[in-house]
Amino acid sequence: MPPIIETLIDRPGRFIGSLVESRPAYRPKQRWERPALLALLLIAAIVRFWGVGSFSLHKPDEDTTALPAVHILVDGTPRFPSGMFYARAIAQSYLVAGSVKVFGQTEWALRLPSVLCGLLVVLLSYYLGRRFLEPPWNMAFVAVVALLPGMIADSQEVRMYGFLTASLAAYMILLFRWERTGRTTALVAAVFAMLVAIQFQEIAFFSALLVLFPGLASGDAHKLRQGIIAGAVMAVGYLAISTWQGSFYPIEFKVPADPGTQLGLAPSAGAARFRIFILVPAIAAALGIAWLNVRNMRGRALATLAGALLIIGMLLQALMFYHLAALFMLAGLVIARRGGGGRAPGYVALIVASALLAVTQILMLHNAGAESLRKVLGVMVGQPSIWPYLQVAEYSPIAMLLAVAALLAGFRRIANGGRPSDDVLFAFLGIFAPLFAMGFFGWYIPPRYGEFALLPMLLCALAFAQRFMSSPAIARAVRNDASAILASLFAAAAIVNPRAVAASINAGSSFADHRGAAEFMRSIVTGPRDIVLAEEVLMQTYYLGHVDYWLTGPHNSAGFLIKRHGQLVDEYTATPLIGTGAELRALVDRTDRGTIYVIGSGEGQQDGRLYMRGPEIQALLHSVNFTPVFVARDGRTQVWKVAPPAVPAIRTN
Repeated sequence: MPPIIETLIDRPGRFIGSLVESRPAYRPKQRWERPALLALLLIAAIVRFWGVGSFSLHKPDEDTTALPAVHILVDGTPRFPSGMFYARAIAQSYLVAGSVKVFGQTEWALRLPSVLCGLLVVLLSYYLGRRFLEPPWNMAFVAVVALLPGMIADSQEVRMYGFLTASLAAYMILLFRWERTGRTTALVAAVFAMLVAIQFQEIAFFSALLVLFPGLASGDAHKLRQGIIAGAVMAVGYLAISTWQGSFYPIEFKVPADPGTQLGLAPSAGAARFRIFILVPAIAAALGIAWLNVRNMRGRALATLAGALLIIGMLLQALMFYHLAALFMLAGLVIARRGGGGRAPGYVALIVASALLAVTQILMLHNAGAESLRKVLGVMVGQPSIWPYLQVAEYSPIAMLLAVAALLAGFRRIANGGRPSDDVLFAFLGIFAPLFAMGFFGWYIPPRYGEFALLPMLLCALAFAQRFMSSPAIARAVRNDASAILASLFAAAAIVNPRAVAASINAGSSFADHRGAAEFMRSIVTGPRDIVLAEEVLMQTYYLGHVDYWLTGPHNSAGFLIKRHGQLVDEYTATPLIGTGAELRALVDRTDRGTIYVIGSGEGQQDGRLYMRGPEIQALLHSVNFTPVFVARDGRTQVWKVAPPAVPAIRTN
């Protein structure tokens, strides 16, 4: 083996393997598991099919998926009304088209593939959980996947995230099969599953790190090398798929988007990062704190490394990069403790110094004009953003807390010279490292962009709960299987939150009723000079076939506009934009028009759609010229009418 591979791959792999205790579960299947699995599949089917076709398509993205899917029935290709080929989640598009072909063009038919895919995820979760979980805990994991509100929502929407989750579940199962058998065919199949997942949604690639788990967990250099090669193949596949999908977007005519519209911009600290009266004391404190924590360590090299990490952590805090600062300090303390340092005086000094520095920076930013504590903390966190962790935690705060507890407990065990269970390594590779990387791409992400980490989070949360219940102190008090089953059920209930589950069943009544607004528009007779505007242009294009204008403000349209024949139009439907109050006023003032109808939207009502419309359009919609003529069943989606201009009286002599 070349020395460079031994140095860069084999030795680090064996070292990490020496820190981790690999304990695959794979207990013999119990007689009660099959009926329990069937019962959970039945329950999952009931909650997913319940009312799935009773509510309108809604945001985000159901319209984006439905439009190209139904176009397949026209000429066999998934295209938007603008003519653009839709290459993302192309497998789903054809599945949806097949369902519509068989069952008719209804919301039920559009969502049927997602429902069936959601049931497949429940089934796959059984085989996924066996790697880490005993049978009662594995069945609790299946129950969590069956009943988690976010999983139910994915199964009831015409979107690709359920398919993404199913593909990633297959990917992880195949990785575990490769780990167990050593068969290269299983690794090849895992790579293929990952490429399928990337085809559904590019964010799947953040789970590629898990391919290193089998080699690192066991310290197997051969498997680690194979995993690195497989990761490189997945990276090439990701670039190819992403480039191919992006090639269909009309980039040459695209109107540039505000970089903050999709993933959000981080709050700027500006010159506040570099304050001498903070940096100089911080450097002095960092040197003293590092010395206190490493002075008793065995080995100069480890002491130097631990001290350097602590000093860098303190400097990062002084520069208001708290996320990175916390990670560097944690790494420094773990190494110091493992090497015989990291005693109470050093801990106390670090806590006191960090607290004083934080209070000073909060007061400084507040005096500099930061109007809210939220913004102050946002500035202090810095990049990479912590939002990806928080957004994934929305699916189950308890699960994220348990996963974080597992990671911290693992670091504590390493610091004290022990070996954490391999599920901690799985949590690091499948949850925390990829979410950390995602934090570099934007300050804020929608929760769905973190769904690649959802199954690992749920699995590792239950693995930690199982390990806690099997600890010596608990095991002495709990001596029978019934107690373990009850504990697993309690953990599952805490993770899914029964109240949230109840609210998620037939949750469609809470969505905007775009279908109702479209039904109203079909019930009236429009003349050749009448004009129809829609706030949700894709949605109403799906329901009505065509609208005349897209009415929305610049914040909402940014990134979705192209220039066609000198006019700004929506890239998906080619509908011209009315994007300012002046343009809307000019349309109303036209003398050759008929009646104007504006189909509003019940989406984004946190501020009454002020952000989506802009203040000028918002003011006009609430002026006397715009008369509400319809309110949908959701109580939010409206249709306004503007009467045609008065016909001048004819003079007679």
